[in-house]
Amino acid sequence: PTVGDNSTRVATTAFVSANGIPPGSVIHVLMASPPAGYLKANGAAISRTTYAALFAAIGTSFGIGNGTTTFNLPDLRGEFIRGWDDGRGVDAGRGIGMAQADELKSHTHGLPMGYTDSDQSYVGGGRAPHYGTQQTNAVGGTETRPRNIALLACVKY
Repeated sequence: PTVGDNSTRVATTAFVSANGIPPGSVIHVLMASPPAGYLKANGAAISRTTYAALFAAIGTSFGIGNGTTTFNLPDLRGEFIRGWDDGRGVDAGRGIGMAQADELKSHTHGLPMGYTDSDQSYVGGGRAPHYGTQQTNAVGGTETRPRNIALLACVKY
């Protein structure tokens, strides 16, 4: 059937290949193994000829492999995906597939303190007030992350 045909005719493999999900598309699945037509997005070096359509789509954007017969898949294991800025200005200066290191926006936490010191006097007698801040102790884990769920990232070949 042609694109837009709503009949019950069965689509051929050629039709699905030409009009289905394009090579280089990424999906996330609730399985430990990728579905048919997909590879784990694990950074592996794979054949440029066996996966020619994927190589045509992403080239060596994620690694040159051995430089002649292989190229690398993206490695999305343990990564959060961020939408490409594409000129919006929120995350400017990065291209498709460029990784970014973790970061926590600079900030401080101060604990207001007020106390008196019996060894100090000020005009009028009595105890001199002292004001200031005390930094809190560090708390937390080894990374900054939002709530999340682990899924297997796969790339269409």
